[in-house]
Amino acid sequence: MNDEAVHIEARSTAIGAVCPDCGGWSLRIHSSYLHFPTDVPSGGRRVALCLRVRRFLCPVISCGRGPSRNSCQG
Repeated sequence: MNDEAVHIEARSTAIGAVCPDCGGWSLRIHSSYLHFPTDVPSGGRRVALCLRVRRFLCPVISCGRGPSRNSCQG
């Protein structure tokens, strides 16, 4: 944090995710990437948010879905 901007880095600690197509539960991480939501002011300062988002593979063979991202709740 400095006088001009607040920098926040966060990552999900969930061990798995539900497939949005079939509802199958996956523990297998495919990959991860950084996501930078649009900066928003807070208390007159710019906020730079950096989220580490994981992608999981659906374990249901008949689903056919590729990797899906982990949605952060709350």
